[in-house]
Amino acid sequence: MKKTVYAALLGAFLNGPLVAQTLSPEQLQTDFARLRTALNEVHPEMYRYTPKPVFDSLFTATAARLNQPMTQQEFYVTMVPLLVALHDGHIKWIVSGRDEHYPFSTEKLFPLKLYFQHDKAWVQGNYGGGKVPEGAEVLTINGQPIAAIIRTLLPNMTFADGNRTGGKYGDLNHFFSGYYATFIETPDAFEVVYRVGNETQKATLKPVSEQAIKTYVDGHKPALQSPFRLTYADAQTAVMTIDRFWAEKKDPDYKMFLKTSFREIKQKGIQQLILDLRNNEGGEESWGVLLARYLSDKPFRYYDHISVRQKKKFSFPAWTSPLYMKMRWLVVKKQGDGYVFTKHRGLKLQKPEKDAFNGKLYVLINGGSFSVTSELAAHLHAYRNERARDVLFIGQETGGGYKVNSSGIFTITQLPNSKIDLGIGMFGFNMANVSAYPYTDRGIIPDHSLEPTINDILHQRDPVMIYTLGLIRTPGSTLGDAK
Repeated sequence: MKKTVYAALLGAFLNGPLVAQTLSPEQLQTDFARLRTALNEVHPEMYRYTPKPVFDSLFTATAARLNQPMTQQEFYVTMVPLLVALHDGHIKWIVSGRDEHYPFSTEKLFPLKLYFQHDKAWVQGNYGGGKVPEGAEVLTINGQPIAAIIRTLLPNMTFADGNRTGGKYGDLNHFFSGYYATFIETPDAFEVVYRVGNETQKATLKPVSEQAIKTYVDGHKPALQSPFRLTYADAQTAVMTIDRFWAEKKDPDYKMFLKTSFREIKQKGIQQLILDLRNNEGGEESWGVLLARYLSDKPFRYYDHISVRQKKKFSFPAWTSPLYMKMRWLVVKKQGDGYVFTKHRGLKLQKPEKDAFNGKLYVLINGGSFSVTSELAAHLHAYRNERARDVLFIGQETGGGYKVNSSGIFTITQLPNSKIDLGIGMFGFNMANVSAYPYTDRGIIPDHSLEPTINDILHQRDPVMIYTLGLIRTPGSTLGDAK
């Protein structure tokens, strides 16, 4: 589900932020009970990655910690491990009225934009007045090694399905300052030890504000371009880039874009298509299904089933789609030990589109490929194995899971005392024909694994695209770059 829709629903439903105060154990237990009830009644795949006995133990241990007063931030942090245990990158845990990435501190934020890779970090830019050279490797922040900081933050981040970290690293690249402030500290100054070449240096930096960070980000946004683009690398190779599976009013019509693009690809006799889905966080499920029809040569099934938690009305105050609540008696059916949503075009047998592409397909993915994008990639991966289709995946493992995506319509409830908003995707989109995939907790693993270095980032070089074009122009070559 696209972020703009969720944000609009949130704004229409929720109240302002909580005035700073201490919550009593009774208030904490009330909010905890609401959270637990909401997850139990709404989340469609709650025990997919964490078995119920383990979850029950987590609930018991968490409840025992709520025996003394806590601030809003302390309660927020205490609940996060429960949400992480869902391994659902769509879960929303937002302090009402605040930016989800800066829930408590809008000042005293870390002043460097960092680029993270494994257990290291490099300077990509400066938000404030202090100047640490771009490309410098950050070794410590206030005496704490960067690897230890990463190990602290990753377990407190939810943006990943299953046991994936790619999406989390992407979030760190964008919102490290917010995560550091929420889970580590908001000091009056940051002492940074960094390395340039073989020389180690130290700098004391002043904190910056959330506004300063957003001003920097706005000033470094790439030039506006269509989110759906078709270009040509050569006479035989087309590049189709889909930045997102949803459109704003100013955007071109997606259906028409696909129709005209694939007609043109066919007319030009294109033999290779590069489908760039990197950093596409998803959007409309039907858009993924439609694109799949343009990449298939035979009828296929896309979703196996769409799970929902229950059919009855929720026992707690919440907002969800009024139309869904009115129609659930018709569209939710009992199946086995659970329930399924039955009215979605992705459940029907899908037929290829008229100008469907049947040449060699190269799919570019990374940790930011999520939700609907992971669904499409999983379908293409499974379809390749089933039909011996010529498809290669290049880049990094997707942030979204291979076999299921929990999203769709959201139910939103506000915890009554802490004023924290919990948003839960109600549908479990279970993909068809994926049983042969050997991993239960992974995304789509690329055939050729590559990730940009800090030098690639600073010089705006795209090693994944360069590598892919090299494969096309030198068939059979590994170019020495991929794992």
